[in-house]
Amino acid sequence: MKNILLIEQSQMFGMVAKKKLSEAFNVPIYWARTYKEVKDLLDEFGGDFSCALVDYNLPDAATGEVLDALISFGITSFVFTADVNDEIREMVWSKKVADYILKNDPNSLEYVIASMRQLEKNQQTLILIVDDSRTFRTNLSELLYVQKFRVLNAADGESALQILEKYPEIKLVITDYNMPKMDGYQLCQQIRTRYKADKMAIIGISSADDRSLGARFIKCGANDFIEKQSFLVEEFYSRIMDCLNTIELFSRLKEAAVRDYLTGLYNRRYLFEMGQQLFNEAKGSGRSLACVLLDIDYFKNINDYFGHDMGDKALCGLADLLREKLEKNEILARTGGEEFCILIPDLDTSGLVDLAEDLRLAIEKRSMALLEDGSELHFTCSMGICTTIQEDLDQMIKLADNKLYEAKEAGRNCIRF
Repeated sequence: MKNILLIEQSQMFGMVAKKKLSEAFNVPIYWARTYKEVKDLLDEFGGDFSCALVDYNLPDAATGEVLDALISFGITSFVFTADVNDEIREMVWSKKVADYILKNDPNSLEYVIASMRQLEKNQQTLILIVDDSRTFRTNLSELLYVQKFRVLNAADGESALQILEKYPEIKLVITDYNMPKMDGYQLCQQIRTRYKADKMAIIGISSADDRSLGARFIKCGANDFIEKQSFLVEEFYSRIMDCLNTIELFSRLKEAAVRDYLTGLYNRRYLFEMGQQLFNEAKGSGRSLACVLLDIDYFKNINDYFGHDMGDKALCGLADLLREKLEKNEILARTGGEEFCILIPDLDTSGLVDLAEDLRLAIEKRSMALLEDGSELHFTCSMGICTTIQEDLDQMIKLADNKLYEAKEAGRNCIRF
């Protein structure tokens, strides 16, 4: 989010809206009260606004002329109005705005802020439109561009499958029913053999006069269905967001299942699921893989002397340090209590020694938290490392645990291979 344009003639409401937007986004908010001020700001900044919150009924432009000016610069706009009748509603949506919001709703500004945040997320979301009508693909694409989505197009099912193969990050497919080579039902079935419903959503859409189309689309794997004849922009956006929110909810639930609640690191479950894949790849290819078990020295004393809250801060501080020091191709997990496990692929013995010693020294020097008296909490860690591929991952972890025990017996704050 860069600049936000606020267009509001009411002094009181404008002040409240500007304050709320500033607090939410920490970006410049430019406030215009008249159509002339809007044009001056658009000329001054060359239309370089992330989005606009618009009262379209201005003293010098009472019939929505300001929306045309914003559209000419491609600025995504949210209309803020005190009243919406059918005529105004049709006019507003004809201007391809992102949404309209009623001012008399006490939660209206919170809704606007949430919608603007959604725009930022939409820029990372890729949607595929499949329809043999170029005109209809263009119309749908324009609606999605208003909401800042990234869009790809395909004229038939076979082309769609090729695009999905190339862009597996696609989150939503909108497909027509009646198409050459492969109809919408067949495309849904093909997609579902490759992508589960928790990874990719499908919306069927058709102009055919058959009331059973929607049900058949759902049975073939679609999440929803829209009739072209009764096409409403509002409904279209709502169905899009419902599908994407479901995908996001699935993602959050899966992520929560493999994350440690305290430190945010991966948990033991993830370690054995993804670590086993890493182990199998290393064993099959002859690549190196090291298993490091790391344990906070005298952690019980931290809890006993300073309380469990300070113990939690110690664990979170160590987790933050490990995240800073390690690369993305390494698997880092909290396996329980004060113990952490790191799986490190493709690093020779010399590099592993340097990495382990760098971690040990960094932990020793780092202030992990402030105590009640203002002094700093410091602690050390011991490490045990297994560098040889064993029969399975569990055996490597056991050998690393034996080495960790040796490090503890040797006086702690040391590393044993």
